Amino acid sequence: MSKVKRFILVCLVLSVVANGYAQEHQPVDTIKANEFIARAATLLKSNETDKSIQSAREGLTVSKKNFYLAGEARSNQLLGEAYAKKKDYSESLKAYLSALKAFELLKQDNRMINTYTAIGILYQQQQAYTQAIKYFEQALKKSDDRNSKMNELLLEDIAHSYIQLENYQQAIQYKTRLLNIYLEQKNTDKVIETYKELSSLCEVTRQYRLAQRYNTELASIYGKRNDLGGLSSAHNNLGFISKRNDDLKTSSEYFTKVVELVNEQPKNLSESDKAILYTNVGVAYTNLKQYTRAKESYTIALKIREHQKNETEIANVDNYIASNYYVSGNTSRALKAVNEAIKLGEANHAEEVLVTSYKILSLIHDKDNNPAKAQVYLEKHKALKDKLSKEAKERKEKMLQRQLLIEKNEEEIRTLLADQEREALESERKENQLKLQENEIKLKAKELAILKRDQELKAIEYKNQQLEKERTEQALTLAQQQLEAEKRNRELDMLAKAKELQEQKLKQKMLEEEKQKKTIQLLESDKKLKDEQLKNSYWISGLFVLVIGIIAVSLIQKRKANRLLQQQQTEIKEKNEALLQNMEELRAAQDILSEQNDQLEIQHQKITHSIRYAERIQRSVLPADSMMNKLFPEHFILYLPKDIVSGDFYWAAQKDKRRILAIVDCTGHGVPGAFMSIVGSNTLNELVNEKHVTEPAQILNQLHEGIRHKLSQVESQNHDGMDIGICSLDQHEDGSFRLMFAAAKQTLFVMRKGELLELDGDRKSIGGANAGDVRDFSTKELVLEKGDILYFTTDGFIDQNSPDRVRFNKKRLKSLIEEIYQQPIEVQRSNFENTLASHQQGAEQRDDITVIGVKL
Repeated sequence: MSKVKRFILVCLVLSVVANGYAQEHQPVDTIKANEFIARAATLLKSNETDKSIQSAREGLTVSKKNFYLAGEARSNQLLGEAYAKKKDYSESLKAYLSALKAFELLKQDNRMINTYTAIGILYQQQQAYTQAIKYFEQALKKSDDRNSKMNELLLEDIAHSYIQLENYQQAIQYKTRLLNIYLEQKNTDKVIETYKELSSLCEVTRQYRLAQRYNTELASIYGKRNDLGGLSSAHNNLGFISKRNDDLKTSSEYFTKVVELVNEQPKNLSESDKAILYTNVGVAYTNLKQYTRAKESYTIALKIREHQKNETEIANVDNYIASNYYVSGNTSRALKAVNEAIKLGEANHAEEVLVTSYKILSLIHDKDNNPAKAQVYLEKHKALKDKLSKEAKERKEKMLQRQLLIEKNEEEIRTLLADQEREALESERKENQLKLQENEIKLKAKELAILKRDQELKAIEYKNQQLEKERTEQALTLAQQQLEAEKRNRELDMLAKAKELQEQKLKQKMLEEEKQKKTIQLLESDKKLKDEQLKNSYWISGLFVLVIGIIAVSLIQKRKANRLLQQQQTEIKEKNEALLQNMEELRAAQDILSEQNDQLEIQHQKITHSIRYAERIQRSVLPADSMMNKLFPEHFILYLPKDIVSGDFYWAAQKDKRRILAIVDCTGHGVPGAFMSIVGSNTLNELVNEKHVTEPAQILNQLHEGIRHKLSQVESQNHDGMDIGICSLDQHEDGSFRLMFAAAKQTLFVMRKGELLELDGDRKSIGGANAGDVRDFSTKELVLEKGDILYFTTDGFIDQNSPDRVRFNKKRLKSLIEEIYQQPIEVQRSNFENTLASHQQGAEQRDDITVIGVKL
C-alpha cells in the first residue's frame, strides 16, 4: 500500500473514531443542577426546610438526567439534612445512604466521612446507639489523621453511645483515646472533664486503682489552678477509694486535706463552688468523725443553696446533714433533717434524692427501735429503687426494640435502594443495548463507507499507475521521436553536403573538360604557332602545374569531408544506442527501488510487532497492580520507556511481614535494556522468593554475583550491569516503620514530617567484566511514621533535557517534591508527569524514565 493511500485511510479511521467518541461522550450540563443544589443549601440554612427539599429534588432529577453523579450525591446529602431537621428519619436515612454510595464511587473521602457522621447522629437522635456506633466508627476509620477535630467529635460520640448502652469498658477505651489527644493538645479543660468521666466509669466498673490514678491527676491540675472546689472533690474521691481499699490511714489523710482547703479559699470564689467546697469539707469531717465541724460546714453549704433557691440541692444537703447526725448518734436531729429532704424531694419529684432519704429514714427508725416504721421506709426505698431500676430496664428494652426496628428499617431501605438501582441499571442496560445496536449499525455503515472509499482509492491508485505508465511510454515515444527527428536532420544535412559535393564534382568536371578543350585548342594553336609556343612554353608549363595543383587540393578536401561525415554518422549512432540503454537502466532501477521499499516496510512492521510483543512480555514481569495496591495502598508509578521496551523496571515482594521494593536502571535502553531487565527481575525473584534473602545490602551483594555468573562476564568481557535502589519495610506494633535501604548509584528521597531527606547509595554498580566477583554494599536505616513518603527515581528523570539542552537536575526534583508532597498521591503523579512535559517541551526523550512514590 502506498504512503498516500495509508495516510488517507488513517485520516478516515480517525475521523470515524472521533465522531463516535463525540456522540458517546457529550459534555454534562451541570450548571442547572448546581443552581438547584446551591439554592437548596441556602434555603436549608434559612430553615426553609420544605422549599429546600423541593429544590434539592429538582437538582437530583436534573443530575440523574445528565448522569452527573456529583450532583446526585450532593442533592441526596442536602435531602438527608433537610429530612433530619423535620425528624423524618426514614427519608433522611434513605437520602444519606444514596449520597454515601455516590461519594464512594466518586472517592470523595471527606464527604463520605461527613455522611457517615450524619447517619450516626441520626441514629443517636433515635437512641439507636449500636447503629450510631457502627457509622461513627466507619467515619473514624475513613477520617484517620485527616481532621483531628473531626476525630475528637467522633470519639466523643462513640464513647457517649457506649455509656448509653452501659458498655462502660468500651467507653473507657474511647475516653482514654480522647484523653491522649487532649493531653497532646494541652487542652486543660478537656483533660479535667475526661479525667472526671474516666474516674466515674472506673468506679462503676470497680477499677479503683485507675480511678485513684485519675483523681490524683485531677488533684494535681486543680492544685495548680487553685480550684478548691475541684480539689476538694478529687481529695474526697481519693479518700473514699482508699476507704474502699481498707487503707484507712490514707483515707484520713485525704479527708484532712479537704478540711484544710477551707482556710485557703480565695475571696472571689463563686457561690456554687463554695457550696461544693463546704459540702465536700462536711463529708471529710464526717469521715474523720468530727461531727460538729461537719455540721458547721453543711450548714454553710445549706445557706448558700437556700440563697440560690435550688430545692433539689437543698434536699441533697439535708440528706448529708441527716447522715452526719445519724452516724453521730443524734437520731432526733437526723429525723428532722431527713424529713426536710423528703418534703423537698417529693415536691420536686427528685427520685434520686428520695431513694437516699428513704434509706436514711429506715436506718434512723431501726436505730430508734421502731422496726415497723423502719420496714415501711425500707420498702419505700426498695420500691423507689426498683422503680428507677425498672424504668432504666424499660428504657433499655425500648432502646433495644427501637434498635431492632431501626436496623430492620435500614435493611428495608437498603433493599429498596438496591431494587431501585437494579431497575435503573436494567433500564440503562436496555438503553445502552439499543444505543449499542444503533452504534453497530452506524459502525457497519461507516465500515462499508470505508471499504467503498478503499475501493475508490484502489481504483484511483490503479488509474494513477496507468497514467504513470502512459506518461512513461509517452516520454519514451517522445524521446524516440526526438532521436528520429535528429537522425533525419542529420541525414538531410548529410544529403545536402553530398549534393554540394556532387555539384562541386560536376563543376570540377566541367572545369576539367573546359581545361581539356583549352588544352586541345592550345595544342592546335601550338602546331600553328610553334614559334609562339616556344616563346610561351614557360607560361604553359606553369599553367599546367597550377591546374594539377588545384585538382589535387580538391581531391584532398573531398576525402576529408567524406571522413568527417562518416565520423559524425558513427557518433550519432553511438549516442542513440547509449540513450536507449540509459532509459532501460533507469526503468530497471525504478523497479528495484520500489521492490526494496516494499520489503523495508514489511520488515519494519515485523520488527515493530516483535518489539510490541516484547513489551507485553516485559510488562508481565513487572509487579501486578493488584499486588502493588496490596503491599502499598497509597502509591503512584510513572513508567515511561524511551523505545517501547525499557531498560528500567521495578520489583516488589513480601516475605512474612516484610515488604520489599526495588527500582532498577539497566545498562542501555530499548531491546538490550529490556533483556537485562528480564535477567535482573528473575535474579531478584530467585534471591528473595526462593533463597529467602530479605536484607537489602545482602540482596545487592548476591545480585552482583548472580548477574556476573549469568552473563559469563569474566569469559565474555561483557560490561552490562545495572543501577538499583532497594528498600525493606517492617511495621512495628506502635504503627511506626523500620526502613532499611541499600543502593548501587541511586538515591532515595524521604519526606519525613515535612523534612526532605536524601539516602545516597554506594557509588558502585551491579555487574561488569572488571568489577570483581564480590561487592560489599552498605545498609542505611530510618524509623518512619505513618504519613511519611518515599520517592524512588532512575536517572532518566533528572537527566532529561529541555529544547535548550538544559538538564532537569536533582535540585529541581527536590524542589518539586517539597512543593507537592502534601497533595494526594495520585495528584502527585500527575504533577511529576506535567512538570516533566513542561520541561521537555517536545525535546526527544534521552533515556527510560521511572518514578515511584509510596505513602506509608
